[in-house]
Amino acid sequence: MPRKHALAVASLCAYLLLLPGAHAATTLKLTVTLKPERLGYGTTVGFDLNIIPHTSLVPPPLTEVDLSYPDELGIGLSGIGLTTCSTTTLETRGPAACPSEARMGYGTVLAEIPIQGEAIQERATLTVLRATTQEGHISMYFYAEGWSPVIDQILLPAALLPAEPPFGGRLHITVPLLEAFTAGPFISVAQIHGTLGPQHLTYYRHAGRRTYLPYNPQGILLPKRCPLHGFRFAADLRFLDNTQSTATATVHCSRP
Repeated sequence: MPRKHALAVASLCAYLLLLPGAHAATTLKLTVTLKPERLGYGTTVGFDLNIIPHTSLVPPPLTEVDLSYPDELGIGLSGIGLTTCSTTTLETRGPAACPSEARMGYGTVLAEIPIQGEAIQERATLTVLRATTQEGHISMYFYAEGWSPVIDQILLPAALLPAEPPFGGRLHITVPLLEAFTAGPFISVAQIHGTLGPQHLTYYRHAGRRTYLPYNPQGILLPKRCPLHGFRFAADLRFLDNTQSTATATVHCSRP
């Protein structure tokens, strides 16, 4: 290659590396489960997101999550989230005050706070609750509750939105920025584990004026036939520093 061309290519590469979002600051690992995995029956979708920083002590603050799922999953026919819980109820009284039929899943979050060269960890529980439909889309809240070292409760708005093929839709989660303490660093998210489906959910059906019968909702309906390449999922995370991390996962159908 002529020297002028080589210098031009090198300059272009250096310029691209300096662009915001031109390279990821993190590595993302996605794991997805279907429990139980029985074709033609309801299931619970579980997902794990692990965010691994490349050069910094903790990942950059997370701002958005998109989890794309296959077209073959019948989320709209799941029978979960039959009622809604209001923002006011969640903010003032918490998930315990919401109807049982508003619960759609559970999870945990591992957050990290950089303090004096050390990553302080905090675990929070997640409760997924159905919210009022927004612009025709199924909406929900991920209610995160942490206790130590930072005591706080935070609402993460989420919605089921359209997705580009080959996916049938995506779960979009907005992650608000949260300071560890006044004028301190923003909290970083290192791991997210969540479920959508009937696992650990109990609803109550009216059977009289004061009688309620417990039951488990059907769950996210699997097709009767396995997709050719299994159930494909993808995750796309965006961070405060304008970088992105993506990952894919496939759940292969087990033999009957």
